[in-house]
Amino acid sequence: MNSIVFAKRLKYLVAFAFLLLLEACGLDTFYYLDPPITDGHTSYYTTEDGIYRYFSFVTNEESSLGDNDQYFSSSSELIFLGTEVYYKIYNNYSTMVSVENAIDSLNSSSSNYAAAAESLIESRGYKPLKFSSGSFVPLVEAGSSPNNRHVYIRLSDYGTEVDYSKGICISSQPMDRYLPANALMHNGQPVMPRRYINSSYGFNFGQDDNNPLPKNGDADVNYSGSSSESGSWYVDMYAVSVGRDTSYSTSYSKVLFLGSVKILESDYSD
Repeated sequence: MNSIVFAKRLKYLVAFAFLLLLEACGLDTFYYLDPPITDGHTSYYTTEDGIYRYFSFVTNEESSLGDNDQYFSSSSELIFLGTEVYYKIYNNYSTMVSVENAIDSLNSSSSNYAAAAESLIESRGYKPLKFSSGSFVPLVEAGSSPNNRHVYIRLSDYGTEVDYSKGICISSQPMDRYLPANALMHNGQPVMPRRYINSSYGFNFGQDDNNPLPKNGDADVNYSGSSSESGSWYVDMYAVSVGRDTSYSTSYSKVLFLGSVKILESDYSD
């Protein structure tokens, strides 16, 4: 028996034993979901070259990379809904890094697979993206059968080239730039990422009325009285697999850290 097969069987046994324990105690049923997969790219707020200020990952649906494929069956009590992304805007990167470390610690715990996701959403106030048009909940919805997809997200424009313009792309192949042919579409138009607080608000901070500066009190902002650098904002992002059972309870996987990007007001001011 090779190590991969053994690891998968061991995971099944641990999850099954935990399920039996919960049922015996009369508690909510536990479901294990595999998290999304890194494509090798993680963005960091320290990156100076704007070409690399994007987020990307691979959804985890096919059996070769996990067990989420079993939740596509009509007989399953848990249905795989898809893959969601959550973000938060900071004006102090030290605060952001502290949160990242706390989430990473929760993500490493084997006692509660959903602890990191629940902390992000319920305690830390991370929010899902909104969109220029359409509603995608979760962002990458599950199809009729398991199918891994590559996802590319650039929140703000870098320069004037189409390759590095804001947008969301979904494809069967890896992407490191915006490709119109792979753009997420709604009613024949490409969908742009928007802030949770207003589907008209973009991330070109300070460019115009549709790209207002984040401020204290915004639901998607962690605002510190001491900014790391005047005119600089930091956006932190994670991806997570999502499922829902027959009682309409939502289940989450461990989270995948997609990284953080630095957005400068000076890039969009006259």
